[in-house]
Amino acid sequence: RQAIAADYGNRFGVDIAAERVVITPGSSGALQLVMSVLINPGEEVLLTDPGYPCNRHFVELVGGNPVSLNVNPSDNYCPTIRQLENAWNSNTHALMLASPSNPTGSVINRETLQELLDFVRSRGGILIIDEIYQGLIYEGENFSALEFGDDLVVINSFSKYFGMTGWRLGWAVAPEWMVDPMDRLAQNI
Repeated sequence: RQAIAADYGNRFGVDIAAERVVITPGSSGALQLVMSVLINPGEEVLLTDPGYPCNRHFVELVGGNPVSLNVNPSDNYCPTIRQLENAWNSNTHALMLASPSNPTGSVINRETLQELLDFVRSRGGILIIDEIYQGLIYEGENFSALEFGDDLVVINSFSKYFGMTGWRLGWAVAPEWMVDPMDRLAQNI
């Protein structure tokens, strides 16, 4: 946990407490824990389409409803504020993104990420961002969403950037209030 927190400081200049890092069996394990803590049956999570196909299953696993946002090349495969306004309702609790995205490879720029995060915050929701391909960016700026605050969740693992596929070692950097429930769940699953 300390080494992961230090890596965010070294690579991205982001200071995070090691206590906010939850070690998981891969990024899939992190997403299962996050959904289990955040989503109750019937609650909604907004997801991009196209997007990583398993994300909707993590939402469904806890009885939640995944809501697809159709994204396209003209918006760099990123949801727009208008889409969020149309899709978000009193039953929506989170927006899940990936940057760089699987399968499109699109990268969300700082300005767009800040706008999306501001919208989610204004609705009392939480942003979950998968950064598993972070660091594998060859053009443009490489940054972590963690620089925007401590009220969002970042998912990552050692498999892609660190070239350790098959080790099934991942993590979530979560808000402090989520860490204890995630740790307790991890002990039981």
